[in-house]
Amino acid sequence: MSNILLLGGTGFIGTSLLSQLEKKNSIKIMIHNSNVETSAQKFNGNILLKNSFINQIDDGQTIINLLGQITSNESDFYSSNIIGGLNLLNSCIGKKIKQIIFISSINVYGENLERSSTETDQLYPKTNYGHIKMLTENLYKEFSETHGINTTVLRFANIYGSTKKTGFLSKLIKSTKNKKIIPECYNNGNQQRDFLFIDDVIDCMENIINYKNDGFEIFNISSGMRYSMNTVISKIENITNTKLNVKYSPEIPDEKCIWADNSKAKKLLGFKPKFDIDSGLKSLIDDIL
Repeated sequence: MSNILLLGGTGFIGTSLLSQLEKKNSIKIMIHNSNVETSAQKFNGNILLKNSFINQIDDGQTIINLLGQITSNESDFYSSNIIGGLNLLNSCIGKKIKQIIFISSINVYGENLERSSTETDQLYPKTNYGHIKMLTENLYKEFSETHGINTTVLRFANIYGSTKKTGFLSKLIKSTKNKKIIPECYNNGNQQRDFLFIDDVIDCMENIINYKNDGFEIFNISSGMRYSMNTVISKIENITNTKLNVKYSPEIPDEKCIWADNSKAKKLLGFKPKFDIDSGLKSLIDDIL
C-alpha cells in the first residue's frame, strides 16, 4: 500500500485515477472549488497558496500533481504550473517524500514529422502550452537536482476516454447525432496526433507509483502511433455508420504532427497499452451515444 497525496483529483484524469488508486492505497486528496465522491481523506486547498497544503505533506508520500492542465485562461494556466509548482516544490524541501509525479505533455517537443520523439530529444515547443510545460519541467528538474527531491515527469499524449465529455473527439462523436455541431478541422484534416486511451494511462500510473526513482526521470506516456484527423474521422464514420459534417480549414495554428516513442516506459515501467485507436474510439462512442 502506498501513501499518496493527489492534487487535481477532480478532473478527467484525476477522477479515473482516484477511483482506481483508492482501492489499494492510502489517499489524501486536495479539494478546491469542486468536490468528488470518494473514500479518500479530503482537505480544502489551493496550489497557489503554499500554506494551504504544506502541512498535508508527509514523509514517505508519493505526490501526484495533475493540476496545471490546459485551460482557456492562459494566465491561470501559467499560474497553476509555475507558481503552483514553486509552492509545491518549496513545500517538499526537507521532507522525505518518496517522489513527486508531475504531468507534462508531449507538446514540449514541438513539430515532429520524421520520427516519434524520445525523452532525450531537444525541446522546441511551438505553442504557449508547450512552452509553459517545458518551463515547468525545468523548474522541477532544478529543485530535484538542488534539493534531492525525487521527481518523475510524465509527458502525456492526447488522452481520451469514456469520462471525457469535452474535446475534439467527443465533439466529433456528438456531431453524429446533433447536426448543429460542426467540428472544425485544421490543416484540412491532415494534422497528426498521438492518442492514448484513459484506461491505459491509469494502468501505467499504478506502475509509476511503485517505480523506484532516485533523482529526476522523464517518461513518454503515449501510444507511439500517429493518426491524422481525417483517419480518425473515417474510423468514427465507419463505427457509427454516419457521415460526419466537418468544416475543413487550411489554417495550421499549431503543430502539424506530434507523436512520442514509448519504448522507455515499456522497458522500465512495464507499460503495455491495451487499447488501440479502434477499440478506444468504440468505447468512447458507446459511452457518449
